[in-house]
Amino acid sequence: MAKDYYNILGVEKGASKEDIKKAYKKLARKYHPDVSKEADAETKFKEVNEAAGILLDDQKKQQYDTYGSADGPQGFGGGGGGGFNPGDFGMNMDDIFEQFGFGGFGGGSRRSQQRQQKDTRVYSEAYISLEDVYFGVEKEISTPRDEKCDTCHGNGSEKPEDVTTCSTCGGSGMVIETQRSILGSIRTQRPCSTCHGSGKQIKNPCSTCRGEGTTSKRETVTIKIPKGVESGVTLRVQGKGSFDSQTKSYGDLYLKIYVEQDKNYDVDGSDLYKTIEINFIQAILGDEIEFKHFDKTLNVKIPEGTQSGSILRLKEKGLPYFNYNSKGDLYIKINVNIPKKTTQKQKEILHEYAKTLKDKGFLDRIKSLFK
Repeated sequence: MAKDYYNILGVEKGASKEDIKKAYKKLARKYHPDVSKEADAETKFKEVNEAAGILLDDQKKQQYDTYGSADGPQGFGGGGGGGFNPGDFGMNMDDIFEQFGFGGFGGGSRRSQQRQQKDTRVYSEAYISLEDVYFGVEKEISTPRDEKCDTCHGNGSEKPEDVTTCSTCGGSGMVIETQRSILGSIRTQRPCSTCHGSGKQIKNPCSTCRGEGTTSKRETVTIKIPKGVESGVTLRVQGKGSFDSQTKSYGDLYLKIYVEQDKNYDVDGSDLYKTIEINFIQAILGDEIEFKHFDKTLNVKIPEGTQSGSILRLKEKGLPYFNYNSKGDLYIKINVNIPKKTTQKQKEILHEYAKTLKDKGFLDRIKSLFK
């Protein structure tokens, strides 16, 4: 019985070439024997390749559509699937086959052609106060990192002539292998096992670093933390990471900042929130109070009749914005403090004040308290 190539790829008979290519890529990922766990994956993968080889070739597709079989009067050479190469039909299959460890049909992706390089990044943390955020600060940070070996100066050998080009990879750091598969011959790349991707061989390794070109040390560096930095921000300090003996360069230090809580302020971004207590006389008559704010003294005017819980805003008296010249705002929450005890004279004064109120019921309750 003739094979239904359209059904194999899951497309309609009138499907365009782009639809056929999309269907093929999807099924190639699904049934590739190197990744699929299905028992008949290899058989299905061959069928998918055979179907794509017929339907993407204009002449073969015309004969198949006319005669309903891959074995029409002129024949297709066994269906044409055995020699199918997706690259012949303008398909970039690297995005599929890189997942399987293959280099793709073009001899390897750009990523696989690059030498494996050492991760030279170093990570650390710094805890700073709110005052440090306001003014900026310099912090001494002690971090372990790989430094250039003082004995061999990062070469891995004390004598430069003892460092030669790797005979296995020819200095590329990668080796190319050809594998035979159901797709034909596929070239793959992997890091050279002789030089571990460095491209070099060392005859007499350095006695200090044993050929690594680096030694582990703890270094204390002074880092300038800019004002306005928020908690959770990570600063990148160039050149303070570990040394890479292959590139002869230092990586970067990544410093994560944590801002400690302050007893006087709550923080929201660059805005500050502070609670100030006043007595009920200040709330009634109004007042002007002063308080210390980092390196200066601020005055805030309390309007007459201020209610407890009122919020007063002092523009641009908050924290500096990170990498900007302006500042956030300072919000003052007023808490009116009611005395728990009063003297007899204070009560009499308050009684006289109560007489001026229009609330007769309140005045009667005051009289009853005095009786």
